[in-house]
Amino acid sequence: MPSIVFGHYAVTPYVTSWFVLIFPLAFAYLIITRQIYDIHMVLRRVLFTLLMASLPSAIVTALFLVFTYDHFSVRKSILFFSVCVIILTFVLYSAEHLYTRMERFMFPRKHVLQAALKKVAKNLTSTSSFRDLKDLILVDIVDTLQVYGGAIVFKYRDSMETISEGHIDKAEVEALVSRHMPEEHPDLVCIEINRHEEYTSYLIMTHKRANTRLVLEEVQWLNLIVSYLAVSLENVYLIRKLTDRLNDMAAQSPDQEESRHLNWYRKLSFELQERERMRIAADMHDTTMQDLFHLKRKLTALGEKFELPPEGHSSIRSLVEYVEIINVNLRQNCFDLHPYLLQEIGFIQTVERVIERESYACPFEIVFDASRAYEIERRSLETKRHLFRIVQELLNNARKHSEASVVRFKLAVAKGSFYLDYTDDGVGFEPNEFKPADIRKSGVGMEQLRSRILYLQGHLELDTHKGAGVQMRITFPLKEGATA
Repeated sequence: MPSIVFGHYAVTPYVTSWFVLIFPLAFAYLIITRQIYDIHMVLRRVLFTLLMASLPSAIVTALFLVFTYDHFSVRKSILFFSVCVIILTFVLYSAEHLYTRMERFMFPRKHVLQAALKKVAKNLTSTSSFRDLKDLILVDIVDTLQVYGGAIVFKYRDSMETISEGHIDKAEVEALVSRHMPEEHPDLVCIEINRHEEYTSYLIMTHKRANTRLVLEEVQWLNLIVSYLAVSLENVYLIRKLTDRLNDMAAQSPDQEESRHLNWYRKLSFELQERERMRIAADMHDTTMQDLFHLKRKLTALGEKFELPPEGHSSIRSLVEYVEIINVNLRQNCFDLHPYLLQEIGFIQTVERVIERESYACPFEIVFDASRAYEIERRSLETKRHLFRIVQELLNNARKHSEASVVRFKLAVAKGSFYLDYTDDGVGFEPNEFKPADIRKSGVGMEQLRSRILYLQGHLELDTHKGAGVQMRITFPLKEGATA
């Protein structure tokens, strides 16, 4: 360039020519060390930026030629044009890089939506049930869009299930969804997620907290979330149907040899259930119960610290007693989820405590006889846990459906087998009139009961009819067999 403009070299070429090697050597080093992967993309971006810079550089050079025609030569014009192209190319390329770095500050709303999209997409990978949607998905959507509230609605053939977050009118939402084709609502945004033969799901959002409607960018973001959500709900739906099918196969297999092949599934299913029960019980104990205990202490200290009229002290005592009742109920629920006493005091005493507790709330008399069954305590903790769940399920079914006046449990050991007899004088049922499992149900009941019995290599004898009560005998081998 100095030779073209001034007619002589600024520095001898014998020195400057060595610098020509710097670019190819540095480029080769980056390629060898794999620091540049998409070279064609980089070169294409540089070429595109160069072409973009050429037009404004030509315009600037032409303007300088017009206003300073007497002082500009062809060589100076070429040099000026080249310098303008290089400078503009560098500025445009740097601006693109700076834009990507400063996007969160220049466009904070767009950055928030992208970050929320990544979080929601990640949470969707761990969604295993419809109820997980509120804590994992819906809360983030409502907070990100800054709306009053949101809801995910599942419309079944004969019912409707709504999962909501924030302030949203469920009655208005269900009225909107109940229409065959939900029309545009002045205050709600309704987007269909997916449609099946068993249910149709919708995502519904209210206005923003600033009392404005969602802007186009937010609606597009919401539609993208719905596309992810549709895939996740489809997976949950298929997993639930597959699980129900496996439960039916595991519980209804008539061939004992064939049913043992499903023990691997039963074992996995029961282990996951127990693990989830223990997690929920631990969460309730470590959070809710501790908060209630702290609230009880605060209320007690409040009544002792301030001089209150007799009515005030009475109200505080009532509140403390009510908190204590809630705490007791939560403690009982934690025990039902995780019966830790099985390991401490054994199976029989644990069942006795549960029956003693339930006898105060059940509308029927409970008779429990285990005088000849203490050999059951030699069984493994896993086996005793399954037996406890069987007794628990029978008791729950009696409380919900039997309408009995007396319910009897009898545990006995005879002829190398362990027997659990259950009888009641309630309304009974027809054992062949089971309805197919609903996708909304959790899978507990008689099918779950039979699955546990088969897992323990037991045998169920059932004698019941409508209006004739229920007689049930469950037989297990006294000697434990190998488990899957």
